Amino acid sequence: MTWNEFWDTIVNFLATSGLQVLYGILVLIAGLILIKLLMKLINRILLRTKLERITQGFIKSIVKVLLYAVLIFAVLQMFGIPMTGLVTVLATAGAAIALSLKDSLSHVASGMILISNKPFHQGDYIQVDNLEGTVKSIKIMNTEIVTTDNKTVILPNSTILNSNLINYSREGIRRFEMTFEVAFETDLNLAKKVLLDVCRSNGKIYLTPEPEVHLKELTDSGLQLFLTFWSKGPYWEIYFYIMEHAYNEFKRNKISLSYGQLEVHMRTDNAVLPYDSEPLPERIEQQPEENAMEENFIDKIFDAKTYNTKNIKSRKKKKLEKKQQKIEQQLLALQEKETKNETNVAETTTTSPVEITTSNETKDAINNNQTETKNTKTEENK
Repeated sequence: MTWNEFWDTIVNFLATSGLQVLYGILVLIAGLILIKLLMKLINRILLRTKLERITQGFIKSIVKVLLYAVLIFAVLQMFGIPMTGLVTVLATAGAAIALSLKDSLSHVASGMILISNKPFHQGDYIQVDNLEGTVKSIKIMNTEIVTTDNKTVILPNSTILNSNLINYSREGIRRFEMTFEVAFETDLNLAKKVLLDVCRSNGKIYLTPEPEVHLKELTDSGLQLFLTFWSKGPYWEIYFYIMEHAYNEFKRNKISLSYGQLEVHMRTDNAVLPYDSEPLPERIEQQPEENAMEENFIDKIFDAKTYNTKNIKSRKKKKLEKKQQKIEQQLLALQEKETKNETNVAETTTTSPVEITTSNETKDAINNNQTETKNTKTEENK
């Protein structure tokens, strides 16, 4: 493309849409001026409220971003750029950015929750898990904490929100707890008086509620005293003050601190120790548990079989006894018949066929009874 062709395209564009470009530039300038005026007005309104500076800055940044976005969309529409395609592209790009910056967005959401709920303020002394320090600033993404050794730690807001948080400055005053251990021969009332005098000597320690000292525990090496008092702090300044002056006052009042000690007693007598004169018992081998279990199982099976066989034998025996009773009854009836027949022998010289059959029947019954009793005896012996 030559220079003349390029110039012709510019002239044609200005001739067709020059007014739109001019209106767009005017709208851009007027929008920038209007945004500055609105931000000044919002700043004055926020200063009259009781919101914290961190919350005010967060609100102003969000309003500012929204106003600039509206201005850009208005100017692009004045230039004749179609907004539907642009909105679609921005929505797709926003989804992709949201997926790639999900951790950062979680920090932002946590920052909004922290600012709205206000679990701590700027200047509070807090503890997040094992980290302690003073809050320096609260931002949308993170929070800055200054530790006691003057280190600045930047914590993500999501980490603070998902951790155990302790705010030592929220209630204004806090209770200090300290322990001291003195020797057993120490005068307990004198040691308590010394610690209370040390607490009353510091103007940063409250007298109401009063400091208290109690005997907490009798340890292996001495008496453990438990001191409690109330103060606003700073914590470490008061802690070191009490430790140094308590040590000095203990020495002044000749109170010795406890130390690890062990008493040793020497025996001079000839001690006779009693003992049992019987020798050790003989060793008895113990079977493994698996073999014992198997033997118990086999014994149970054998007992069950023997029980079943006994039941079977008793049943057969009862049946045989019943049969024997029937045969005996039949024999008695046959004998009665024979006696009757013998009385009639004199009348008849020849034996009747009925007598022969009855005698044969009795013989067969007796033989059957004897064979059955023999079989039962052999079975019982088995």
